[in-house]
Amino acid sequence: NIKTDGAELGEDIVAFGYPLSQTLSDSVKLTKGIVSSLSGLDNNYSQIQIDAALNPGNSGGPIVNTNGELLAVAVSSLTDSQNINFGIKAKSVKDFLEVNFFSPAIGSMNYGMNNKKLLKLLEESTVYIFCE
Repeated sequence: NIKTDGAELGEDIVAFGYPLSQTLSDSVKLTKGIVSSLSGLDNNYSQIQIDAALNPGNSGGPIVNTNGELLAVAVSSLTDSQNINFGIKAKSVKDFLEVNFFSPAIGSMNYGMNNKKLLKLLEESTVYIFCE
């Protein structure tokens, strides 16, 4: 589900993806952190800033809260810094999907999401794509 009212400053997040998959492994990996800012680089308000580690291979992966609701999609990092990373806000993702004739799930999914359930949800919904 997509969290329609947006991320909250300081909200706990989990980022999922396949960072450095050709070097580390092709298994899914997660990093935890918080929402550090409600805007991105150069005051880009279609992004959030997070402190969870992102690396090449995380791009396109989900950034969710502890209820499993999508807050953003991982998009970039500052290269000369540590853990200053950005995601495209869920509202922009929702708008993109709807313009392309896809109806995303909207609303709250607070079903007592524990770490095990969250991990299972993200493993099942995050896909590894590698192009040579």
